[in-house]
Amino acid sequence: MRAGALLGIDKAAVASRFNRSAVTYDDHCRVQRLLAGRLMARLEAESPPGVILELGCGTGHLTQLMSSRFPGARILAVDFAERMIQLARRRVDGERVEFAVADAETAAFEPESFDVVVSNATIQWFDDPRSTFKRLAGVLRPGGVMLHSTFGPDTFCEWRSLFDNDRASGLPLRSAGEWAGVLAGAGLGRVGTAAGPVQLTYRGAGEFFTELNATGATCRPEGIQAPLPPRALRRALDLYEQRFRSPGGLPVTYELVEVWGSQTDAWDHVKIDQQ
Repeated sequence: MRAGALLGIDKAAVASRFNRSAVTYDDHCRVQRLLAGRLMARLEAESPPGVILELGCGTGHLTQLMSSRFPGARILAVDFAERMIQLARRRVDGERVEFAVADAETAAFEPESFDVVVSNATIQWFDDPRSTFKRLAGVLRPGGVMLHSTFGPDTFCEWRSLFDNDRASGLPLRSAGEWAGVLAGAGLGRVGTAAGPVQLTYRGAGEFFTELNATGATCRPEGIQAPLPPRALRRALDLYEQRFRSPGGLPVTYELVEVWGSQTDAWDHVKIDQQ
């Protein structure tokens, strides 16, 4: 997959899924919380930012962390799911934080107005990442930093192995190297990445899919636009159980990816434990 390729993502359908899952999201977003913690570790390693743009804020978990940790910062947090924004406003209340319902790929932001552009588990939904990041690079102040977390192509590798086409997600996922190329192509001279697997254990395949649905995510084989028919899904779930269940439960692998870029080498030294 070419790093800048358009995916043809149906943004209206994605926003609808996230709106439906808004009330269940916080009870099931284990991996997203882990990624948010890693983002905060990187942010805390540097000088406190003055103005932050958060893309895809969801229910406001990362927003709340940043607001508490950086009491002098102003934050603009955007998400294209209105019900997510409603919950985020309830969680984070203060004059320094502004929320807006907007698509990060099309919203207009003032040039050179942010010290940090950050997102947690969001950029995989970008339809045109190359153009989007070029535009976002222009809203950074001199010395500003972009910092993003997402999921790599080895995510759900167990599930992917069940299908003949060896692909597990309706959303093609880019590697850390591909995302680094996107940021470099946006004109950011200093780009870094970190990637590694994390394995969660579930009581069964049903619990895994319940958690996915509760967070608005999807796990269709790539190229299949509609959900799997119930009987085909049931067969796949049964096969998953047969092949991968262990005494400790059912494993699911997530490849966690972080990518950052700036015009300076300020963050080149930051090392975060990947375990």
